[in-house]
Amino acid sequence: MSEPTTKKELLKRIRDRHADMEELLASLSLAQLTAPELDEGWSVKDTLAHIAAWANMAIDLIDQYRRGETPKAWTEQYSLGEGTEEEQMHRLNALWFEQNRERELTLVLDDFRNSFMRMVETVESLSETEIFDPNAFPARKGRALFPLIAGDSYAHYEEHLGWIRANKKFSP
Repeated sequence: MSEPTTKKELLKRIRDRHADMEELLASLSLAQLTAPELDEGWSVKDTLAHIAAWANMAIDLIDQYRRGETPKAWTEQYSLGEGTEEEQMHRLNALWFEQNRERELTLVLDDFRNSFMRMVETVESLSETEIFDPNAFPARKGRALFPLIAGDSYAHYEEHLGWIRANKKFSP
């Protein structure tokens, strides 16, 4: 499937993948939502907390770009030690997992749904130029906002939908 090239297409993709995730969640029992059956002993609940954390960070970065600020890279925002960006990303995911794994499912679901609504509101408030023009925000150094938005919204939903569905314990 090709990438969205308009704001309308982007919003539709975000909403559609979120609806797919909500449909999957509705098909799962409480035990399936909270059992540590996914990679690294994560539950579906842990995955939702992970998705929300990344979406909220992306939204915060976008807000900073819009204010004309140059935000710190996420690798600078956390004490993640040395290593490649991928190694640091895995450590950040592990940190967020530890911070959220004891949280109540209802709170995690609220965060997940709120991060979706915040992302939609953020994208709605942006112009197409701000989303797709690589020169819209000087602090992005020639990179459009689109990859940041996509990676922490519909593409992230797609990635984790695939992992959850691949686990036979979550197949309908």
